[in-house]
Amino acid sequence: MVVADIYPDLLGRQQAEFLAELYPAVRRLRWTEERLVNERERRLRELLAWSVERSPFHAKRLAGIDPNRFTEADLPALPVMTKADLMGNFDEVVTDPALTLEVANAHVETLTEDDYLLGQYRVVATSGSTGARALFVYGWQEWNNFVLVVTRWPSFDGSLPDDAPVGSLFASNTRHVSGAIQAFLKGIARNGSPQLTHLPASLPLPEIVAGLNFAQPGVLRGYPSAVHLLALEAKAGRLTINPQRIATGGEQCTEAIRAAVAEVWGLEIYDFWGCSEGVSAFPCGVGEGMHLPDDLTILEPVDRYGNVVPPGQPADRVLLTNLYNRTQPLIRYEITDAVTAVAGACECGCAHRRITDLAGRTDSAFVYDDGVAVHWLGMTTVLLSDPDVVELQVTQTTRGADISVATKGACNLEGLRRGLVELMRKSGLGEPEVSIREVDALDRLWSGKLRQFQPL
Repeated sequence: MVVADIYPDLLGRQQAEFLAELYPAVRRLRWTEERLVNERERRLRELLAWSVERSPFHAKRLAGIDPNRFTEADLPALPVMTKADLMGNFDEVVTDPALTLEVANAHVETLTEDDYLLGQYRVVATSGSTGARALFVYGWQEWNNFVLVVTRWPSFDGSLPDDAPVGSLFASNTRHVSGAIQAFLKGIARNGSPQLTHLPASLPLPEIVAGLNFAQPGVLRGYPSAVHLLALEAKAGRLTINPQRIATGGEQCTEAIRAAVAEVWGLEIYDFWGCSEGVSAFPCGVGEGMHLPDDLTILEPVDRYGNVVPPGQPADRVLLTNLYNRTQPLIRYEITDAVTAVAGACECGCAHRRITDLAGRTDSAFVYDDGVAVHWLGMTTVLLSDPDVVELQVTQTTRGADISVATKGACNLEGLRRGLVELMRKSGLGEPEVSIREVDALDRLWSGKLRQFQPL
């Protein structure tokens, strides 16, 4: 935590450094494949040497390797790092002895506004929507790199002016990475214009609509579920904005949401993928899939056994090596998102590698006492088969599920209930018990995300 009167000076200095680094970071999106390979190898070797020297956890894991001779092709020889490894060995993973789990937790729990830990660090937490919470720590330059990874693509794209006003509907709580990034970007001016109007996704919908009507953003960014609600408000005539781009992330973007946005604004959603571990991938709008930050991270798509899968073959999860975070080194860190790497060069000219087919988290299923697993994706498919369903929340019960749905009109609740019962029977659950009700609004997590599924 930072003394209040010091915080503005620290923030202003860091924001100035961030802006100075933005266009060099954008230029790296035009690097050749050869130059990107060389950059990753340089950063990987430096990361490994630093981690062996400064992190007791990694010193054990990486014993016997020669960082000076290590290449990206050698990564599969290293063990996988899990969330349990990270949180169970937090004090030994980080490279600053002052950053204990106790200190980081105490800082996160007291966050109500943007703040620094020990005058230089940013700490963010996962919201726990898909499992146990994790803490991720970024040093001063590492945080700038993370925000650059998240924000540099629109400047490369060139289809919108740098000073296009942005409306944002993500987390407000700065414990969450999207809330922390929005707080950092708030107040930054480009070409004399405010860059960002942030409206927490957890605000009442009429307040969000009023705020956007006042701001008139040219770019609208937010969780897919929040953008869906706004499309319905625009269709009803209550939201009167005319965005030139809509970008979503943080939740799965369904075809129903894409269709609603296309109907109202005639736009295709730019859906991006990112995570608190420090990676973000963006669509270029030209070629297939989303471009990875290939200069600052290495992403290995793997199957359920941990074997790297080639481009074009669906992966069960990915292993992330964050090449720029030396405070909390993540080396082959497991992220349970199902993706597919895209083969070949992109038509847009960017050599950064791409991923597609973001099918959600592969460990996302309700598992019952008899070992039967019902995947959330199947339940989502059933519930969104009714076009009047806007949002949903499913809570696991001992023998089935309890469901709440928000709708935009008449909804066949009994038909949805029967569809879920049939899905669960086919999955092997005997005599499923499913209840479903319609509600006016659904509760969101402190991060602003919609918790769609709640396991036992």
